[in-house]
Formats: sequence, C-alpha cells, structure tokens
Amino acid sequence: MHTRMIAALTLLAATLPASAHAAQFQAGADIFTGTGVAARYVGPGGNVQPSNRALGSIADGGFDTFDTFGFYNTGTGGLALNRQVELLSGNTYRFLDTFTNTTGAAIRTTVNFFGNLGSDGDELVHYAQGGLTVSCEDDGDGNCTSDAVLALVAGNNGLAQAAITPDRYNARFVLDVAAGQSVSLLNFAFLARGEAGPLASDVDLARTTGQALMAAPRVDGLSTAQIATIVNFTVSAVPEPASWAMMLIGFGATGMMLRRRRPTRVAFA
Repeated sequence: MHTRMIAALTLLAATLPASAHAAQFQAGADIFTGTGVAARYVGPGGNVQPSNRALGSIADGGFDTFDTFGFYNTGTGGLALNRQVELLSGNTYRFLDTFTNTTGAAIRTTVNFFGNLGSDGDELVHYAQGGLTVSCEDDGDGNCTSDAVLALVAGNNGLAQAAITPDRYNARFVLDVAAGQSVSLLNFAFLARGEAGPLASDVDLARTTGQALMAAPRVDGLSTAQIATIVNFTVSAVPEPASWAMMLIGFGATGMMLRRRRPTRVAFA
C-alpha cells in the first residue's frame, strides 16, 4: 500500500505544471525517542526526565519549523497512552496515539494535541477549516519566511477543535472511553518549503496536500486493528494510485486558482 501511495504522488508531480511546485527540502528525522532522535518512535507517551521532553515529539523538522511539536499536554490522566510517530515519504509526519482505559469505569476527558511552532509568536494562517490548518512564519508583510509552510491535519469528522494561538498549535478532542476500551487519534503535519525558501506555491502545496489527507488519510503501514480504533477520521478504503493522482490534481488546480487570495492573519486579543 505504501508503494502505491508513492506511485500516485510521483504521477502527480509529473503531471502538474512546473510552476505549481518547487523542489522541496527534506524534513529532518527529528522524532524524540528518549535517547536521541530518529525517523520513527513506537512506545508509551509521557516525558523523559530530567529533560522533560515528550516522547514521540518532533524537535525541529528543519529550518526551525518546530520548537518541539506533537504531543498531548493535558487530559490524559486515567488513560494509558501508546504512540506510533513516523516521518513518512513526502515530508509528512504521522502521529497515531492510542488511549486505553485501564480502569473499571468509563472515562470522559478532553485531550490536547500540542505543538510549539518555530515562528515565536509571528504566525500567518492562510487556511483554517474543519480539521485542516495551513500556516507559516510571517515576515511582517504578510508573506512566509524561513520556516516551512505547515499543513496540520487533525481529522475529517468534526471531532477536532484546532487553533493556533499565537505560535502554539492546539487540537482538542473530547474522548469517551469505556472501561477496557482503546481509541486512537490520528494527526498529520506536512511541511512544504522550496530548497531556497518558502514560496507562494508552497502555500498552495500545503493546502492541497492537507485537503488530500483530509479526504483520504495516509494509513499505509498501519494494521487493520489500529485503523479500526481511529475516532477522529472517517477512514474509507484506500484509493487506487490513479484515483489518488486525479484527486490531488483536482486539489492542485483549485489551489492554483486561489493563489491570489489574500491570506488570513491571526487576530489575538
């Protein structure tokens, strides 16, 4: 399935006009494992003492895009958390977090998926709808600078409540977990950045890739049992490569038509 996804994306890259995308930088293998960083982490959630760094979080991602991103900082009390975090092909980080109720009673709680962005309080939001947020570091004139453009995907069925305030990303989920039950949350972070720096086309690329992940989340490499526990996505059958390519080409064409729209600034009280 993973190979089929890559084939679809390769076909898309070959089909879109050259002006629609630029040569992309390679995101870093910066996932914290407890003893170092790697491209994958599988294990419990929580922090490692004495550094207090969250297991499975991304340290940087490249070009200071993150200042530690992708972990749950509230609401997990009473639930055991196991994580599978990995850097997939195409600069896409995937977080699969499984919460298990080990008590004898049902638990209702609000968990918060958190990320500290590298923009240090100067974030420009280009798109925020449903479970998709597209943003970048603002150069002060309404343009992207330095950091990669982000597509942050928190689900497609309305369970997630996501926001950036101001360089902090928060996606909140209300979970109802019966005694002995396990439920999973799936999150994605896609990074778009030309090798020489972020371009307007990278904003389009982030948005169209985010929309594609919303429509058909990448579950390649996950087991049927893992997929069955996901509660923040409606996960249908994985499309064939040709279907993926046609869908993404459609998103790309739509994104190019919208390129001249002004981005939306985040207003803070």
